[in-house]
Amino acid sequence: MMQTEHIDKRFGKKKVLNDVNLKVEEGHIFGLLGTNGAGKSTLLRIISGIIRPENGCVVVNGDEVWENPAAKEQICYLTDDPAFLYASSIRQMGAFRKAWQPAYDLERLRILCERFSLPMDERISSFSKGTQKRVQVCLALAGRPHVLLCDETFDGLDPVMRDAFRKTIGEETWDRGMVTILAGHNQQEMEDICDSVGFLHEGKLLTVGDMDSVVSGIYRIQFATEEEIPEREIERLHPLRSMRQGKLRVLTVKGDREETMAKVRAFRPLFAEILPLSLEEVFILEMEEQGYTDGSRGEKEGA
Repeated sequence: MMQTEHIDKRFGKKKVLNDVNLKVEEGHIFGLLGTNGAGKSTLLRIISGIIRPENGCVVVNGDEVWENPAAKEQICYLTDDPAFLYASSIRQMGAFRKAWQPAYDLERLRILCERFSLPMDERISSFSKGTQKRVQVCLALAGRPHVLLCDETFDGLDPVMRDAFRKTIGEETWDRGMVTILAGHNQQEMEDICDSVGFLHEGKLLTVGDMDSVVSGIYRIQFATEEEIPEREIERLHPLRSMRQGKLRVLTVKGDREETMAKVRAFRPLFAEILPLSLEEVFILEMEEQGYTDGSRGEKEGA
């Protein structure tokens, strides 16, 4: 289990993270979605023990991470910009990892490279950016980490490889009880693989929950009535968005579905139905509620 407790972080006068509390159980994949500059990379660096928060702590399996080499050995952080030893090959990088991590599994690395068509003895610097991302993931998984932190890891991969790596990380997470956090902007990717998700905006973690509850918390309801419904009655439903096409009304609503449907039935509709929203649609609506599209975007997050 990985847990952050009341994490605060500043860079100069800017507060990048504000009282971030997060718990991810073993065998679960958590999706961290956020606007530009929301603090996603900073949070991952704090979880990995690279930088220290002003307040709060990170705990992995009961041990605090900061200045704890044994706890840090359980964590692997994949940055959005892979870095390797100059002129090294995958085999050489594996040997380097083995030198300071005796449990590192070189045979597992060989199997992963074979699965993803990666030559082990060519210079990594000669590979494309997408291929270097594949190398980064294979090197990480061969270390069998307990906590895997992925920062825009799948960006640059073609759709086939992206799907293959999602499946591999999913299998590793569920089979070994790994804790995986995927940070990024790709809502569809999160929806396909994550057990739970949270929205990070201006350093605050919002709307944390399992995937089903987050997606079902905001929905679209459409109905048609024979008689025109006064706008004040529509406003009683507190719609986030409202659209009218003749007799048809389409509302986006946040809240209890049964309660909303009961209010709609009082209009004696010709028909009424509730339609689900995608994670991307829910994320956009939540950010609109936070005023993100009104010019309140944060500055680029710190190091």
